Amino acid sequence: MTVKSVQLIDMDLDGFQMIIGKVVAKVLQENLNPILERLTQPSDEFLSRKEAAEFLKISETTLWSLDKTQVLPAKRLQGKVLYLKSDLLNFHKHSA
Repeated sequence: MTVKSVQLIDMDLDGFQMIIGKVVAKVLQENLNPILERLTQPSDEFLSRKEAAEFLKISETTLWSLDKTQVLPAKRLQGKVLYLKSDLLNFHKHSA
């Protein structure tokens, strides 16, 4: 949005606030929606047990228990226990 000049003639404070509010809402909608879409899309990065527990705000023992009961199974790769971030996001959505 490019504005070269603005002239305010006989405009009261309410009218000015309404115009500013509309412009701010439009800019926020244009810029915030793409950011929110990226944040809500699951990312398939792997997290360690410690990172996964911190992400879910639970203890590592609770996370281990969820893995052992197959509620939130971990992946094992070269002796490391890893969790897909998308699995953690899905678990968090359904447990909330």
